[in-house]
Amino acid sequence: MIPAIRKQKILNLLQSGEILYTDYLLDTLGVSLSTLRRDLKELEKEKKISHLHGGGVQIIKDNIELKISAKLNLNKEAKEAIAKKAASFVNDKDVIFLDPSSTTLPMIPFLKGMDITVVTNGLYHINQLCTEGIPCIMLGGNIKTSTSSCIGHMTESALKEIYFNKAFLGANGFSIKAGITNHDGNEKQIKRIAMEHAQQSYFLLDSSKYGVVTMTKVASLDEVSIITERDIPELKEYAELILG
Repeated sequence: MIPAIRKQKILNLLQSGEILYTDYLLDTLGVSLSTLRRDLKELEKEKKISHLHGGGVQIIKDNIELKISAKLNLNKEAKEAIAKKAASFVNDKDVIFLDPSSTTLPMIPFLKGMDITVVTNGLYHINQLCTEGIPCIMLGGNIKTSTSSCIGHMTESALKEIYFNKAFLGANGFSIKAGITNHDGNEKQIKRIAMEHAQQSYFLLDSSKYGVVTMTKVASLDEVSIITERDIPELKEYAELILG
């Protein structure tokens, strides 16, 4: 696992706000103690985590969620593969929803030239959809700067008026224990509405998010199809897994 992906996985594990200890991180990440210490030291220097008495580490709240501009540079190959596979499920005449995740954004170039309508609450997404000349609808609302997206009552109200053939969604973590989870309750609500209004829902989740549990449960594994880049054998009993 390359350092950038490893450090992002550490941040993902810490997003719930819990204090984690070295033994747990070693077991979960499967790395040496020297490697873990180096990663933690770098994250502390970047002011993303803090060391506590007793050997625990905790995320610094102001940095609990990376901006989408930073997320776009993480796991790029995996996200491209997932996005390409996801786009293969889109048909002409479809109305689809793309949430503002960094894994749904790479789908857009693969949709160019199709006779579809794309609905989104992502500012990065609407900009690229317009650039590619893809018919699109932007859902307005309160701006969440870290994800460059619209959230809140206005967004939810507008979303409730639209039905989709397919919804393509991201999340902060997925696990057998907790299902699909997300840090932000407002984002969770938007994902739930999109799922309820879609004939088929797909979660685009790279494997670095597997085993990560964050604050709010978005969906059970058996409610959706999960598109990821790596086979996860133990998950197949609980979820429909599609490999990109």
